[in-house]
Amino acid sequence: MRNCNGILCRLIVAICFCSISFPRFAFLEAQVIAPVKGKVADAVTGRPIPGVALTLQASNYEGFSVGTEVKSRATSNLFGSFSLSGFNHPAKTPLDEIRSYWVTVNEGLEATGQEENSAEVWILYDPMSNRGGMPAVANTRYFPLTVTFHQEGCSRAWAAACMYMTSSTDIVIPVIPVLDEVKDCLRIGDESLREKCRQLNTYRAAFVHVDSYEEVKKDKELCNAVDHGTITKACLWQLELYVANPAYARPIKPQVNEPILEGMFPNSLGEVPVMKNKHCGPRLEFSGRVMCAAGYGSETKELVAVYIEEWPEEERTAKPPDWRPQYTDYKQATISEEMRPQGKILRYRGPQYNSFYWYSGDRHVEVFFYYPIAQQEQFISYYLAKFPSNFR
Repeated sequence: MRNCNGILCRLIVAICFCSISFPRFAFLEAQVIAPVKGKVADAVTGRPIPGVALTLQASNYEGFSVGTEVKSRATSNLFGSFSLSGFNHPAKTPLDEIRSYWVTVNEGLEATGQEENSAEVWILYDPMSNRGGMPAVANTRYFPLTVTFHQEGCSRAWAAACMYMTSSTDIVIPVIPVLDEVKDCLRIGDESLREKCRQLNTYRAAFVHVDSYEEVKKDKELCNAVDHGTITKACLWQLELYVANPAYARPIKPQVNEPILEGMFPNSLGEVPVMKNKHCGPRLEFSGRVMCAAGYGSETKELVAVYIEEWPEEERTAKPPDWRPQYTDYKQATISEEMRPQGKILRYRGPQYNSFYWYSGDRHVEVFFYYPIAQQEQFISYYLAKFPSNFR
């Protein structure tokens, strides 16, 4: 066989390459997602649940991003049965493929971009379903759920709000009910489903009663019991926000001041009378903090201010903090430690002001002097005797 010249050889190679490569791009196969059919049932009683909204959603890669789309919708009938139409995904490029597909159960959400996380997001950020700015779940007696058919789908979500299934035909979706008693989850035979029920209802229970510090302390314990991990942290974070604003339509609750501890602010010290402004504020519902204060002097001139702040959940320490008050003369002031019979205290000494500060149990105590007075030591001795310092 005779050798071809350079130009002819390159032409033959190019024709061969095109004849081999062209069909791969010209005949891209569409992905076929089968219909999803089955029944929705109460996870505790096993009874069918009618009127539950379901959507079939899918995500696919769009360049470097992921797009989410609702493909079909259904509502369970009187027997809890439903049918969601499948769909074809025609591939436009070799990289255009379905990333994942799933069913949202009992969610009033359209495609949110949250993918399998959507039920988790709804439960974490609106556990009582009373945030007017967000879509409501279809049935508030049940928690929303994501059913994914992608093996790694639930790894992107809170496992209690997600379920992986290998089949999409004749499936039974157990939906966790909202229970008055978390212990009722024990009626569920399946161990994994029972744990999902416990976590979901424990999380929600932390938000039911938030009207007092004593209630919120119990709520924090419930948060800590959810999973001792990521969900617990989310629960505590959301609880603090929820205490401040449980619902947009929350009625204004009157503030009730805490009573003044006996002997906290005596009527006079060293013949310096207490002023009429002594008080303790209301106890904050989330932290339990209470601020008490009183002034000593005359009606026209305050000489001493005493501040006693209670932090019931603060870890007690014997080490003095880095106390740097920003009084008007702080640039010329010095801060030192002084050892007294009742413990160590911190002293701020400025050209104008003098102040003494220490921790006593779960209280922070500060005795502040606007002016030098002969009774300074009498004030410090009294309050150290009443509230001995933790510092050593």
